Amino acid sequence: LSQSCISYGREAPEGVSAEARSALAPHAPQWSVHAGEAHRAAGGYPGCLVEKASWLAALGALKEQAGFNLLVDHTAVDYPDRTPERFTVLGLVSNLETQERIMVRTRVADGGAVPTLTHLWKSADWAERETFDMFGIRFDGHPELTRIYMPHDFDGWPLRRDFPMQGHSRFRD
Repeated sequence: LSQSCISYGREAPEGVSAEARSALAPHAPQWSVHAGEAHRAAGGYPGCLVEKASWLAALGALKEQAGFNLLVDHTAVDYPDRTPERFTVLGLVSNLETQERIMVRTRVADGGAVPTLTHLWKSADWAERETFDMFGIRFDGHPELTRIYMPHDFDGWPLRRDFPMQGHSRFRD
């Protein structure tokens, strides 16, 4: 697994707890090399990339085995020139007892889907609906994947980088 603007390695950066390393190990995480002390000092968190097939299991393991009991953020990033997996979906989780945070990423193609995290964290409900509404990424198993910001008849996904800067002119409220 690699990405043009971030390089990945097999070793977890310093500061990632033994519990988190152990929980993620079966999911073959590729750790961000920029996730060291200097990156955290600038407001970043250790991050890893997992295959889409391991997305749900990796985050579930962090919650159940390593105490990451809060889903802080859950969203996506659009890389329109990257094929075949245009989007990176990410979840930032926190262990409230130790204050440790880890960002877990996976990739999905345009038109593809990622397993929902709603049965792990209730807060994933609205975050996944927002990601669907803004990027068009589906979450398999989500209880009510509908738009929350844009009108239901809106055509397009406003946070995709190829969305027209002026928006669409036809709009019904």
